[in-house]
Amino acid sequence: MELSNPLTYLQYGFGIKALISAILTGITCSAAGTYVILRKMAFIGAGLAHVAFAGVTFGLMLGSSPLLWAFLFSAVAGTALWYLSTKKAIHYDVTIGVLFATSMGLAVIFLSFSKSYGSEALSYLFGSPLSVETVDLFLLALATILTFSFYFFFWRDIYLITFSQDIAKASGYKVELLTFTASCLISLVVTLSIKAVGALLVFSLLVMPAASAYRFSRSYGEFFLLSVVFGFITSLLGILLSFTLDVPSGAAITLISFLIFLLSAVK
Repeated sequence: MELSNPLTYLQYGFGIKALISAILTGITCSAAGTYVILRKMAFIGAGLAHVAFAGVTFGLMLGSSPLLWAFLFSAVAGTALWYLSTKKAIHYDVTIGVLFATSMGLAVIFLSFSKSYGSEALSYLFGSPLSVETVDLFLLALATILTFSFYFFFWRDIYLITFSQDIAKASGYKVELLTFTASCLISLVVTLSIKAVGALLVFSLLVMPAASAYRFSRSYGEFFLLSVVFGFITSLLGILLSFTLDVPSGAAITLISFLIFLLSAVK
């Protein structure tokens, strides 16, 4: 196997964009992942990623913007998850399982009607950071700003909700509004991350950095900070490993995520 010098890619604009997109994806997903882990919703990333992929294939079938349809699909799914869990007392896992299976069926059907876009669809499935454009970086940066702003302005609210919704409600916090906003935000983060790391593997960044940080943390603040740090390290090392071995970035990032989690598990 022939190894490449990862710094070679950074001499070109597409290499720089790939690196920036991976880092933005890593820190944003890991920040959102703190909510996911504490609410015991680990499977939500996989479910929403596959729903977003169904949106991508629908957009390709129509010859329209894949990411726009991906966001619309995942936003509807995120709203459905919130409504069914909040209003109908149906557990997240049940709804996510139904959406996961349904979205994959839809994706196959949409792909069968848009055969000429098979290779482009695969780039969204497995990730293609080298094809990231300036507008994609802008959208990722926007998602990053929105995510960290959400935590900055509603830090105490999120803290109480993740540990006890009953106490949060009794204290007068708008639990339903905040959980709905969090669902929409996770949908946005997942959608904008699939081009960089792929629909199959984006949920690894939602789960593993935060899960690793949880093992090392002694406070909520430390947990959030470590999650973001692990997300940054994971995405940086993952994209460099991808350049070196010439393998899909999503797979490389997931491998690094697993190694960090393994270290935390044997701590």
